[in-house]
Amino acid sequence: MIDIVKLTSAAIVVVVGAYGYYELPALMGQDVSILMRVGLLLVSLVVAAGIAATSTQGASLIEFSKGSRTELRKMVWPTRPETIQTTMIVLVMVVIIAIFLWLIDMAVFEVIYDLLLGVDS
Repeated sequence: MIDIVKLTSAAIVVVVGAYGYYELPALMGQDVSILMRVGLLLVSLVVAAGIAATSTQGASLIEFSKGSRTELRKMVWPTRPETIQTTMIVLVMVVIIAIFLWLIDMAVFEVIYDLLLGVDS
């Protein structure tokens, strides 16, 4: 039950921050800087994230993020030559498939117009 209250209050803080972003000029006058409005929105987002992080779902999200970061550090990334070679293979295959599909399209076009419709193109 307390988690629902925490998440609801976090959502309310975000909504109030967004409302304040749009209504601050009407409340304080038209000379409110955009920096103040964006600052209000960012502060409300940080406060809402802090409130949401204290809930069970927030704690599990933080643990998931830590585990993801640990797994990301274990990742073996390809070297620059491997990346370039793989990219070239993909580009060549894209060109080959494009030419193949163009030839199929031209063959179907010829079959439909010349043989079925009897129209010279």
